[in-house]
Amino acid sequence: MRITLFGATGRMGQLLTQLALDAGHEVTAYARTPGKLRITHPNLSVVAGQLDDDEAILEAVRTADAVIEGVGSESEATRRIITAMNTAGVKRFVVVSTCSVPDPDDLPDAKFKMLVRFVKTAAPRAYAEVRAAAQAVRASDLDWTLVRVAKLNDKAASGNVKVGNYGHGVVGLSVTRADMAAFLLAQVSDGTYVRSAPAISN
Repeated sequence: MRITLFGATGRMGQLLTQLALDAGHEVTAYARTPGKLRITHPNLSVVAGQLDDDEAILEAVRTADAVIEGVGSESEATRRIITAMNTAGVKRFVVVSTCSVPDPDDLPDAKFKMLVRFVKTAAPRAYAEVRAAAQAVRASDLDWTLVRVAKLNDKAASGNVKVGNYGHGVVGLSVTRADMAAFLLAQVSDGTYVRSAPAISN
C-alpha cells in the first residue's frame, strides 16, 4: 500500500514511518524540514514543503492509497490536505486527534474533563485548532478516522491498546507513541472505525 504521512519527522511520526516501511508499504513523508527524518529506505520518498503549500501537498498525496496526518493542531493544514485528497481522488484519511475533541458516544468523566479544561486554559489556540481540524475532517466526504488520545509517552510498545469512548471505563489517560503508531498504521487497511472517532490508551 502507498501511504502518505504528514508529521513524519516527529517522535511518533518517525516510529510510524519505520513501522510502515518494515510492513512493506511505500511511504511518502511530507516534511517541512526533511533533514529531521532520520530514516533511509528504498520504499521511502520525501516531499519537502510547508503546510500552506498546496502544490507540494497535492504532489505528496497524488498517488496515495491512504493518508495519515499527525501534524497536530493545524486546522488550515488539515483543510488543505482534505482539498488535495479530493482533487487526487484519495479516500482513506487517518488523523491524530485529542481528548479535547468530543464524540456523541462519550460520557462525562471527571479526569478527562479536568484535562480538557487545563488544555483550554493553558493552550487556547491549540485547543481551538484541534477542534476546528476535527470539524473539517467530519464534514468531509472522505473515509476518515479521528484517533483520539489524551497523553503520549515514550515507554516501550506494549501491544496492549484499549479502544473505546471516554467515560465508559475502558480508555485511560495515556498511550505509548509506539502503540499509537501501530494503531494508526493498522487503520489504513481496517475499516472498523471509518467515519468514527475512537479513543485509545494502554
